Amino acid sequence: MRLKVFIIRIRIAILIAGALTIYGCNVIGPQAISGGRGVYAEVINRTADEEILNVIVRMRYDETFGMISVASVTANLRFSARVGTNIGMGNSNDYAGNLVPLSVGVAYEENPTISYVPLSGEDFMRRMFSPVSLSEWFLVSSHAKHPDQVFDLAVRSINGLKNSLLEQKSSPDFARFFKLYGLLRRADMLNVIFRVGQGYFLEFNKYKDKHDDSVREILELLGIELKSDGSTITLPILVGSGSSADAIILELRSAYEVLQLFGGGIEIPPAHIQSGIVESLTWSMSEERRFIAIRSSEKDWLNSRPENASVAIRFQDRWFYIDGTDIHSKQAFVWLRTFIGMRLADPSTTHKAPVITIPVN
Repeated sequence: MRLKVFIIRIRIAILIAGALTIYGCNVIGPQAISGGRGVYAEVINRTADEEILNVIVRMRYDETFGMISVASVTANLRFSARVGTNIGMGNSNDYAGNLVPLSVGVAYEENPTISYVPLSGEDFMRRMFSPVSLSEWFLVSSHAKHPDQVFDLAVRSINGLKNSLLEQKSSPDFARFFKLYGLLRRADMLNVIFRVGQGYFLEFNKYKDKHDDSVREILELLGIELKSDGSTITLPILVGSGSSADAIILELRSAYEVLQLFGGGIEIPPAHIQSGIVESLTWSMSEERRFIAIRSSEKDWLNSRPENASVAIRFQDRWFYIDGTDIHSKQAFVWLRTFIGMRLADPSTTHKAPVITIPVN
């Protein structure tokens, strides 16, 4: 009789185990996606922000830096069911009340494997230090919140006028040109256009009786020998150095220089300069042309990180961070993420680079 009961319990347990397994496959899989995908995306995005901020700060302190990208995240899901039954043998007084007739248990386990790709090698260095192409610059500036500031970042010189952000020998006329450029861009009277098979052009239009004096002045600053009579003016944009009487010649910056310029917005503690940890800048940037404000504060291990920080890193004895209430700096950092992702995380580099795979148990 007891053996028959035992067999019946085993059959019931097998049925329950099968049902649990089918249920687990149908339920836990979708739940793992809905619960895990957002977490992985959030962590990858946050650490990518921290990596870029770390690069900016370490460059400002003249220290080496490295960059890696997350190549893949593979999450292995394991679902198991456990059933058991106890049956007593001999005198029932010896085990009465101590046996579990039927026990059922389930287990869910996730074992992610993360693969990293170090960004390095000749191609990476070339993309870091060579001038960014004209098409790349206009691509990242097309939807920027402040396209005039992107132009300021991109250009070393225009028709011989030296940009005064990094260069010690700068043209006093560039600041005036930049002010007029921003004015006409915001008024939608100066635009960059692209023509298939011809390239990029700078176009002045709809400026008559409104900003004709500004157009006339900007053409004079650039040395363009055209009259501003109210008609549309279209000038080809070329990459190089020097000047031209009928074209716009741009000398462009590299990604490394862009990161340097963002480093100019770091709030350096006076004690670090006095102790020789970091040098004072040999160039200055006015407040209206500063792209980003990166604040610093002493490490507070109790509070973990500064309040309202949208992104923060620990370096030396300080926190360096972007204040979450500083909209302009947050917009600039979003643009920088897009720019770095386009310029440095090149797919061809990713396939050639070694992959670091780390199982997380």
